[in-house]
Amino acid sequence: MLVSSVAVYVPFLGSMDKVCRYWDGPPYMYVAKTLYDVPEDHPFVPYGLPRSYFANHLPAYPLLIRALSLVTLASYPAAMLLATLVTSIAAAILFYELLVRWGLVQSPLWTALLFCVLPPRWVIYHAVGATEPLFFCCVFAALLALRAERPGLVTLFSLLASLTRITGALLPVVFLLIYAQRREWRRAAAMPLAGLGLVALFAWYRVVYGDFFAYFTWSMDEAGMISLEPFEIFRRYAGSEKLHSVELYAWMYILYGLGTLALWKRRELFTYSFLYFAFCTLITHQDLPRYLLAIAPFALLVAFDDVLARPACKAILPLVLYLDYTYVWRFLPSKLVSSGVYEKLLEALGH
Repeated sequence: MLVSSVAVYVPFLGSMDKVCRYWDGPPYMYVAKTLYDVPEDHPFVPYGLPRSYFANHLPAYPLLIRALSLVTLASYPAAMLLATLVTSIAAAILFYELLVRWGLVQSPLWTALLFCVLPPRWVIYHAVGATEPLFFCCVFAALLALRAERPGLVTLFSLLASLTRITGALLPVVFLLIYAQRREWRRAAAMPLAGLGLVALFAWYRVVYGDFFAYFTWSMDEAGMISLEPFEIFRRYAGSEKLHSVELYAWMYILYGLGTLALWKRRELFTYSFLYFAFCTLITHQDLPRYLLAIAPFALLVAFDDVLARPACKAILPLVLYLDYTYVWRFLPSKLVSSGVYEKLLEALGH
């Protein structure tokens, strides 16, 4: 995992600021510094973003950045990349342990290796400023705790997941359903406790932004990222200049949907994947591939293990790496915070 992440940096070794400027890394650094107490003249004003925009960046990852800034001598960009690398490595180790203890695949080491390079979008997010690695740590740790019959840890890691990505709020529901399927009613009844973290966070939003639901005000009303009608993304993009994206989304839904159904006999993984897949049908943002990453380890790598474990699939690993890094090295520079905004951000961070 470390090698896979560091390989992302190769073309940018002389300009690592490009890696640090990749969205949403800079806003996470700013939240780490300000803890949501954002002034009106914040560095991202040129993008027309209100103060409440930062409610979209949940606190677990920024708090980790802030903690690691003690190691990097107050360098927030270095702390951000270190936070990503540490959690990426931890996610790979936890995933391997999960594969072994649950007996999910023929070769846990091979599947864990694939986890480091698939899907291509994940290769970006385990190297730049992003919450996915920490989120996976929480998910895998919660499933390991489930296997070990440690409901308290299941609740704790679910709470942490909900403070890492907003989709983490689905994790307590997942485990509530799993415990209900097992008729473990007391454990199921305890899972709503994992939601207390978000309640506390939203109460803080009420203090600093005057809006308890500041996260949803931006996501649903201003950004328009979620619809209550499934597969709205097709109707929104069909007939537009993004028409060809609709076909991509169709194949992604088909692939992930088939993978989710293939997990039927693994009821815990099926419950998790099905709930997240259903949520992704409501996404209307063009970054749908990023949201589907939440189920990729299970709906792709575990579900299709019979195919992926074949010698022919192992033989094309060099092709996978070529496609991965051609994509990553071309795509990463296309989503950068402007250099002017980044300079103002560094000033606000005390650099």
